[in-house]
Amino acid sequence: MRLALTRPWRVLAAFLVLGVGGGLLASRLEFRGSFVELLPEGAREVQDLTRVSQKAGGDGYLVLRARGAAPDALRAFAVELQGRLEALPNVRYVEHRYDVGFFKRHGLLLMPTEQLRALYAELSARLRYERQQVNPFYVELVKTQPPPSFDEIKAKYTAAPPVKEYLASADGSEVYLMIKPAGTAGDLGFARQFVEEAKAVAATVAKGYPGVEVDATGNFQSRIEEDAVMRQDLARSGLLSALLAAGLILLATRRLSALAVVGLPVMVGVILTFAFAQLAIGHLNVVTGFLVAILIGLGIEYGVHLSMRYWEERQRQDVPEALAAAVRGTFAGAITSAVTNAAAFFVLMFAQFHAFNQFGLLAGMGVLLAVLVTYGLGPSLLAIAERLRPNRARAATVSEGARPSTPERSGRRWPTPIISGVALAVLAFASFSAIVSPQLGFETDMRKLKGDSPSSRLDDHITTQLGAPLNPAILLVKDLEEARVVRDLISEVQARHGADSVFLRSTSLVDLLPSDLENRQKELQRLRELVANVPESFDDDPRLTVFKYLLKAQPYGLNELPVEARRRFEALDGQGMFLLLFPSVSNYDTRDLHRWAAQLDEVVEGARGRNIDLSVLDSNRIASRIFALVRGDGPFILGAAAVVVFLAIFASLRSLKRALLVAGPLFLGMVCLAGGMYLFDVQLNFINAVVLPNLLAIAVDNSVHLFHRYEEEGPGSLGKVVRHTGLAAVVATLSNAAGYGALLVASHQGLRSIGQIALLGVVCTFLGTTIFFPALLALIERWKARGVEGAGEGAVVRSLEIDATRAHGEAAEERKSA
Repeated sequence: MRLALTRPWRVLAAFLVLGVGGGLLASRLEFRGSFVELLPEGAREVQDLTRVSQKAGGDGYLVLRARGAAPDALRAFAVELQGRLEALPNVRYVEHRYDVGFFKRHGLLLMPTEQLRALYAELSARLRYERQQVNPFYVELVKTQPPPSFDEIKAKYTAAPPVKEYLASADGSEVYLMIKPAGTAGDLGFARQFVEEAKAVAATVAKGYPGVEVDATGNFQSRIEEDAVMRQDLARSGLLSALLAAGLILLATRRLSALAVVGLPVMVGVILTFAFAQLAIGHLNVVTGFLVAILIGLGIEYGVHLSMRYWEERQRQDVPEALAAAVRGTFAGAITSAVTNAAAFFVLMFAQFHAFNQFGLLAGMGVLLAVLVTYGLGPSLLAIAERLRPNRARAATVSEGARPSTPERSGRRWPTPIISGVALAVLAFASFSAIVSPQLGFETDMRKLKGDSPSSRLDDHITTQLGAPLNPAILLVKDLEEARVVRDLISEVQARHGADSVFLRSTSLVDLLPSDLENRQKELQRLRELVANVPESFDDDPRLTVFKYLLKAQPYGLNELPVEARRRFEALDGQGMFLLLFPSVSNYDTRDLHRWAAQLDEVVEGARGRNIDLSVLDSNRIASRIFALVRGDGPFILGAAAVVVFLAIFASLRSLKRALLVAGPLFLGMVCLAGGMYLFDVQLNFINAVVLPNLLAIAVDNSVHLFHRYEEEGPGSLGKVVRHTGLAAVVATLSNAAGYGALLVASHQGLRSIGQIALLGVVCTFLGTTIFFPALLALIERWKARGVEGAGEGAVVRSLEIDATRAHGEAAEERKSA
């Protein structure tokens, strides 16, 4: 305190140096918007992703769509662009056109043995029928159905190739190029460079094809778009939060100097928090990224209380005494508030969900740093403000003994029916909330959290056109034999679940290579002999030409496969190969994701039971894991936060009865939140669930301050308490709401949902702590007054005045001793 008065500029300089150093450290903090960052590095899903990404050379595709020209021109454009793209150092390969002729030539080798037998039977029957028809001595005694014609047999047994020749829309008006990069979408620096290079090449090639337009989707484009949206949202919400905070400061203090006194400590505290984040974690994620807005809302409360108390004391005392009184009168409450808030945040560190751990650590440290910086720097700023523009109010010192011994009372007494009506209205809404709470659900649509974007819309469109998702699950195995086992496991899981199966199809090198060659060769040899032994009149029959051509195919191995068909299944280092598993359900609905992940786990466990070390790269599986963790952590973190807050109240009041009286309205307000969510159609999700413990910590300050002031003033003073302390509670509530409310301007739906549920929570807990609680105190006070048997109204009032005077005297003694 003495240093703040005698060397305030030095204190300011020291904190500025600390802030600059923290800012340099915090500038190295990166933002990672991928949902993978929400799981711990040791999680099985993350380990699988890392392993498979290294083998596959990436975790998805950049997909380019070309349109605006005739189909022939689009195909020519795609072929030229494919060659140019594959020359880029960051591109492994480009998928657009496949050698379907190879698979047509070898179609019989890929046909199941049973079908080859059926082909032999129908072809021999047709040849026998044709011989009968050309035999002039043949007489059909019994009319029979003729066997299938050669054209019908050809259509039936000339299997479609396992791939389409072109990646294109059904009508050919669009062509698609799937570009496989040499890096991952999680590496944003690489992703941006890779996408910019690919788009630049596409734009250059498109100049030679009039009318051709190119746009993009896929993991890499979506990742870049989402990161840009979230960065803009966080910057915009942080700025809006700061502006709202500045407005609240001016409204509460009516002094321009308060912007510096309150705002500068908040700024330094936020910077130091993110410097700590750089040292402790090294990055922010989708959950921790909005801490700026929250810490601004929480941090200005301490500065507002300190500065308002100082200016109140300054009306009666000189600078040193006023400053000492302000710090002495507010520091204990500020520390209690900060510790309560921090404890509620630190509870999150015990959650299983990694992102909650990080959020709890950073938010808790941020609150503590905010209060420490406020009381470390705030007094010096107040002293500097006095030097620059002294307070011209009369500084007549008022001793503690000169303070009025009888508490001031409100001149207006609210009728009991009105107070009872207010209390009953809140209770009725709480009852309604309890009734509708089972109808509240957990947000299951990932699209509502990510929001709409050009990339997501194009992804949906191309998925519809191609009939399969652009990013299937990638399963890594050691060799072809393991691939066959896993393929059979997938078929077993499909059969076991029947109509409830979420597997659309799987594809791998096993599907492109002939198997069971011994039995197939026997059947093919029978077919060759059948065709070779036809009469000479059939030798030149064009209807048999296709069968003769197909029967010339010889067995082939992996190296004979077209390179564009096998490279997506082969590991970069040549050690291992992939199966691609396509889902038959939406990859946005978490209920479907849960089924998908559960059935995928059945495949993984089945593979392990056969000693196959199967690794899976699949963002849907990771999302399902996140939802499971959040659902499991939710009740725990909310319950633990409630216990922590109650213990903080009990420690402050040192009475179980009074702690229950203060905490009851708080928990009543939390119950009301369910009704607010129901009325405004707001659901919990894995992003906004982190707000719930903080709502308890925010709201508890109001009820504690009201109760302390009521005890100090005594019965009959509720009108005054509500007018003064209640007003301060409103300002404090608005300061916290400003931080969260700023997120309502976010384009990212997940961030916006944080603002929605936080504002509802602030309003609902305000109903309990600042409306219902005073009404409850008034009703208890009047009930006790009527319950004093044999005492007149004057005796009751005198008794209340004696209690109030005693409480006021005790408070004065505590201030003197402090």
